[in-house]
Amino acid sequence: MIVQRMKHKTNRNPHMLYVCRLLTLIALFSLIGSLQLSAQVYPLEYLDMAEENNPGLRAQKARYEAAKEQSRITGTLPDPELTAGISTPPMERLMGDHWFDIGVMQMFPWFGTLNKQRSASETRAEALIHEYHDSRNKLFLELTTHWLKIYEKDRQLDILQDYQETLKAREDIIYARYAGGSQQTSMTTDLYRLKIRLAEIENRKNKIRQEKASLTRTFNVIAGRNELAEVTIPDSLPEAGLPDIPDNFSRNLVAENPLLLAGESDAQAAETEKEAARLNTRPRFGLGLQYSYFASGDPAMGQMDGGHMLMPMVSVSLPVFGNKNRAVHEQAGKLAEMEGFRKNNIINTLEIQWTNLETALKNLQRDYDFYLQQEDLIRKTYELVMNTYASGDEGFEELLRMEEQLLDVTWRLLDVHVQHHTSMAEFQMLKTENIFQR
Repeated sequence: MIVQRMKHKTNRNPHMLYVCRLLTLIALFSLIGSLQLSAQVYPLEYLDMAEENNPGLRAQKARYEAAKEQSRITGTLPDPELTAGISTPPMERLMGDHWFDIGVMQMFPWFGTLNKQRSASETRAEALIHEYHDSRNKLFLELTTHWLKIYEKDRQLDILQDYQETLKAREDIIYARYAGGSQQTSMTTDLYRLKIRLAEIENRKNKIRQEKASLTRTFNVIAGRNELAEVTIPDSLPEAGLPDIPDNFSRNLVAENPLLLAGESDAQAAETEKEAARLNTRPRFGLGLQYSYFASGDPAMGQMDGGHMLMPMVSVSLPVFGNKNRAVHEQAGKLAEMEGFRKNNIINTLEIQWTNLETALKNLQRDYDFYLQQEDLIRKTYELVMNTYASGDEGFEELLRMEEQLLDVTWRLLDVHVQHHTSMAEFQMLKTENIFQR
């Protein structure tokens, strides 16, 4: 746990108890940093829940499933056409009275057109599943970010609670220093300063409680839970670790990024659609069969006794409108060109995000090292201030100021730790199709 809230039953001074707690916390950070672990934590139980219940994500998945069904439709032959006609009164023909015709016609596109259309549709559906994975990753990152913030608020409350308990114990130290009663005004002033500080801490705690409650409600809404439900958080976070980041960015570093995979699928689909559009301007053929019924005619008119007639039918479309066909080719080419530019723009965007995250992670590590150095200096200074205050040579406000600096460096170490995990989750999202491995 980041702040060890232990109940000591020894006779140590309260101010030393507070210092020990802060130093224990800082030592814990140092120990974790020396281990150089690379663990990254996620609220796994809530991620599964969000994937199942989040309406935005479910809509994205339904879109993919609809596109998947569309790929089963595209690339199949068009429905045959059935035609029928009846003559009233029947037409007099040589074979007899012509009553009706029934015909069926099946059109066939140019060779290979259906395969190209089916392939393009399947690739478009593949792009949508990658987009779904990207939306899922963003949802998981949003949920993880809120979860880490809730964790941070909880630890901040622990830190302030320990600090507040230590401040309350300062009253005994003040009375002990001015036990002679010769400096009644100074004692009263120190007591007022102590009450002011306690009131500030209590106000700060109330604000953090409100922020935590708001984060919890937002977290539950995203996860598809009751907004008042409790959120389980860990006692502590492992060190996220600094990933091995190459000096130069390349496409291979983000080869599994779902947004890039979606862009590549769209570009591939556009090229296939371009070829399908070219084939679609070729002639289409139709094969059919027509059935005609003739009743017995009037022999005096030279008509025969009627009968049945089957007649094979053939049709061919004539793509004679050159302007339209050229426009179809150019439109498909421009769409393919657009998807190619879009894919390159995705790579550029990912490179910018990668560079920014690389800088952020290195700065977080730099801040961590800096705060550890600051802690050492503050601790040494605090020991000197404690000695001089005990001897009556230092004012109470200086003691409060040094304790505030110890509190501040602890606060900053916690903030860096949480930011590190958040940035690592963002870094993981850039690299993989699934932000966490099941």
